[in-house]
Amino acid sequence: VLTNGSRIGLKGDEDLGNGLKAIFQYEFATNTSEGGGYAGGAASLNNRLGFVGLTGGFGTVAIGRQWTPYYGSVDKTDIMDLNPSQGGIGGGINGNANSHYLGLTRTGNALAYVSPNFNGLTGKVALVIDDGRTAAADVSDGIDAINVSLDYNNGPLSVGFSVLDFDSALETAPAGADRWGLAGKYNFGNFALMAQYEDRSDSSAGNDGSEAYGIGGQAYFGNNTISVVYGQRTPDVGADLDSMGISFRHDFSKRTRIYATYEQHESSSTVEPSTFGVGLRHAF
Repeated sequence: VLTNGSRIGLKGDEDLGNGLKAIFQYEFATNTSEGGGYAGGAASLNNRLGFVGLTGGFGTVAIGRQWTPYYGSVDKTDIMDLNPSQGGIGGGINGNANSHYLGLTRTGNALAYVSPNFNGLTGKVALVIDDGRTAAADVSDGIDAINVSLDYNNGPLSVGFSVLDFDSALETAPAGADRWGLAGKYNFGNFALMAQYEDRSDSSAGNDGSEAYGIGGQAYFGNNTISVVYGQRTPDVGADLDSMGISFRHDFSKRTRIYATYEQHESSSTVEPSTFGVGLRHAF
């Protein structure tokens, strides 16, 4: 039995005049099953978001622990309510519960910029100053990673492309391997389709790169949403990993919903346990 992505935090803004605002957000995971931090320890209090920034006509600049541009642009099949894993990949840079997603979700020590919206087109760049590795493992003496994304969101169409480039000294799979991804989503009436493709490379002997794709769909019936996802990860070395899921959600309001989700992960060499979850979510 696992608790599912519960968190508590604060976010807000201050109007500084002339169209300029200061923004902030800080949140940490909580364990609603056993209490305490997500993993039962105080160290998990900083494992989600914590940043401050400025936003205005020039765009948005923020510094701290943030969502990566890669995640927002590429992981469009992350539509399940279930999030069975809070584990991280590569110290301060966290992975995602979707087994077919090769990208990164949150990273600390990041300086990020989001451009203004130009008729649906936006650019994003993030500099990861220090990815949280130990002193022995972190041999980089400057910027550990650069993440650049380009997004187009206009009407029913959403397309994202992102490249994540690591310092060559850190280029080992999976945490420090360079990667790129392309994804799209299209809404039509009461339905939506989305797909994503990723490629992760690695220059270290004995470590493998991977390719992955995911496809998904959603159907909306009043306050109810049915979501389905299928994905596959194909490493250069080792067995392919397939994942599939189906979810039902009912929204009582914009802030309160219930859901039931089933997920199955399997490979040619082993069958992973299936996961079934039900929950009630309230955002305040």
